[in-house]
Amino acid sequence: MEAQLRLLIIAKHALQSVMCAASLLWLCWWLVSSEPMKDPKYFDRLEESRPSRFFRVDGKYGLVIIYQAMPVVVVALLSFGLIEVRKKIKSLERKSGSEFSGASGDSGKWAQSAHATRPARPSVVTYPLVVRTGWWNPFGVLTAAEALAIVGVLFLVLYSYGRLTKLDFRELEERYHSDPKLSLTRPLSLAKLNRAAENLGRAALIPFALLWIPVSRGSPLLRAMKVPYEHAVKYHIWLAVSALTLLTAHSVLYIVYYYETDSAYKILEWVTERERCSLVAGLVAWLAGLLMWVTSLSYFRRRWYEIFFSVHHLYVVFLLFWLYHVMYTIHFFIVPVLLFVIDRFLRMVQSRQSVDVLSATVLESGAIQLRIATNLESTGGYHALSSWYLRFPSLSKVMKLQWHFFSVTSTPLDEKPELSIVIKPLGKWTSSLHSQLLKSADASGRTGGGCPFSFKAGIEGPYGDETDFFLRYKTLVLVGGGIGLTPLLAMLCDVLHRQRRGQGAASLPTSIHLYHCVRKPEELCVLNSIDPHQISPGYEKRGLRIHVSAFVTSASLSDYRHMRMLQASGEYSLPDPSLQETLDLATTTWTRAGNGKSDDVDAMNGPITISPARTRGIKGISSVSTKGRSSWVAATILASMAGFYILWGLSNVYIVKHLRNDFPTNFTRAHIVVASMILGTTIFGGVIVLAWWLSSTKASSSATPPDSRKVGIASNSPSPAPPHHDQVAHQLQPIVRTHLDEENIAAASPWSGTLRLGVRPLWSDIFNALNKEYHDQNIGVLVSGSEGMQADVAKECQRHTRLFDTSNVFHYHGVSFEL
Repeated sequence: MEAQLRLLIIAKHALQSVMCAASLLWLCWWLVSSEPMKDPKYFDRLEESRPSRFFRVDGKYGLVIIYQAMPVVVVALLSFGLIEVRKKIKSLERKSGSEFSGASGDSGKWAQSAHATRPARPSVVTYPLVVRTGWWNPFGVLTAAEALAIVGVLFLVLYSYGRLTKLDFRELEERYHSDPKLSLTRPLSLAKLNRAAENLGRAALIPFALLWIPVSRGSPLLRAMKVPYEHAVKYHIWLAVSALTLLTAHSVLYIVYYYETDSAYKILEWVTERERCSLVAGLVAWLAGLLMWVTSLSYFRRRWYEIFFSVHHLYVVFLLFWLYHVMYTIHFFIVPVLLFVIDRFLRMVQSRQSVDVLSATVLESGAIQLRIATNLESTGGYHALSSWYLRFPSLSKVMKLQWHFFSVTSTPLDEKPELSIVIKPLGKWTSSLHSQLLKSADASGRTGGGCPFSFKAGIEGPYGDETDFFLRYKTLVLVGGGIGLTPLLAMLCDVLHRQRRGQGAASLPTSIHLYHCVRKPEELCVLNSIDPHQISPGYEKRGLRIHVSAFVTSASLSDYRHMRMLQASGEYSLPDPSLQETLDLATTTWTRAGNGKSDDVDAMNGPITISPARTRGIKGISSVSTKGRSSWVAATILASMAGFYILWGLSNVYIVKHLRNDFPTNFTRAHIVVASMILGTTIFGGVIVLAWWLSSTKASSSATPPDSRKVGIASNSPSPAPPHHDQVAHQLQPIVRTHLDEENIAAASPWSGTLRLGVRPLWSDIFNALNKEYHDQNIGVLVSGSEGMQADVAKECQRHTRLFDTSNVFHYHGVSFEL
């Protein structure tokens, strides 16, 4: 086993070396490429050679393909090999670690000790370099690695622009010096303005080509770099802003240039000649980009998400008119765009399958807990910190097309064929879902019939982190604000399940501190929905310490009246709000008296669980996805790329026939490229996807028995048990409501820890105490909450992590997703 592990590690390093070499080749074009080629016989050579016209690999086109297109293809395909090698290494390490519990094998000993002997030192990936937020900092919290990436891209763009502009200016000065008559037709200053504006457009190619990578949700490039999609979204925003800034400067300078040369009429011309630009097409692309930019600003997006969602589809117009404008730049970005199209195609196939929602529970705080059917094959890439996109077709006509991103509170180690997702009704979409569920419960309770809400959902995923990085820390500090607690609950469940299964204690966290901040006491129901003692009974005796500190920041006097503290005598006492005392989370209950309104769903004390009636088999999540089996995804990408280049090459031979006479315009060639891209993906890649779908359908039908259960709606169940796939069918039950006039329903927390009312956490005091409690440790800090909370915690991580010291190192990880 040790020899196999070493071979896999060597293979991993070899793949990484080849991918780095390909990436450096891509950079070489912008750093050290030769001056622009002037080849008057370029079109003559194309006419003489049909194979050359098929692939167009000679002249400048050939150089761009070699330096820009091929490196991205190589890195994308090798990424799948790297991903699979990492999985096998991880599996062998886990296996050797479990075999070592009580044994003395070298490989097991090495796997067990690797966790504990890792020295405490800062990492560029987890060190928060920029922690202050404000109008002057549009980036938010930045780690050292992210700051280096920003600086690197800016340097590449500015260096490329400066280099090209310097070469062009030198050439212009030499020409005007040798031929003074040129100044009579066009001054040297305007000639330089023309070149400067053109080079701005060339420099924009860098961020424009890169921005397609992070927006591909299952991009193999992101997975190879261990960048989860929720982090990559902000990289897409940064790159898009950079590209549009350069294109705005490019457009403004050209407008000035054409006005200064008395040829402003050319801006509105559609005509293109050979390889020349269509100016009005560039203007349309620029305006479409500006519209997307404005509607994607945080202020606009969070208030009018529907408009942002609709307007952002103008990227199709932007790309098409870019091709109309400068068709000859296609090889700079065609491969990233093609990877995005393939990603969209796989997502479309996965989302076409309607997935059954097993149950929906409206918790005391109004949060919605959904349990969605799945199967083992469809969750092959499912991890504790995974997230999914959801869509409910039964919502309004406008909202049924919207996809929203949610993290899970479950883990694949639950061994249940379902996902658990908790949603807080904040925006229009989530509030509409909440009201629909309450209306369904009310209607079913009155009529005794079926639920009017269709429990069918579209779902895409999984996305998010797939490295389980939190397992490498002996000590974890988890910070969750409000509904941001959900990914942290999934992580806690994962650790508890691993401990229950007997995974070596040396490879698991042994001390976990959870800090949970909510506004109202009833919001603690999300935390209390998970019972650690049910997952891993007696986990404290096996060396795992979990301490929860809950903060109710907006507790009022009425909230204190509903708090009860269990005394040693067995009686309950009322806390004193003037003391702001620290309460025991496990012995303090929050109660709420019912008001006796039997017809008002909102007046019910406990959670409401709604389950749809079923007469046929349950459909789970489709396994055809961008995070599916690497062999199928890689084959789909390879077939789609091959199909695109074959169709494009054939069109160059049989459609683009004459290069000297009747050379097709940018419009015709752009349409050919778009058609080749669509047909290559849907036909060539579609054959692979069809085979994949048939294989997964056959596997799931043989593994999952048909289900014919019928369930109803129940309420006031503190721990609603979700129906399983193998449940025996029973009759549809009406709503059961329990109302208490004078008695209260107590809801104690299953977690051990403290509860503070009316105060906010003082992060400086908390981190000072942690720093004194631990010594020379790598401490993982995971934050899921508002931007202010992330900045406050990141500031403390930075303050307590010294770059040249062997004290504790607080590794910052932001696991929030905001769009």
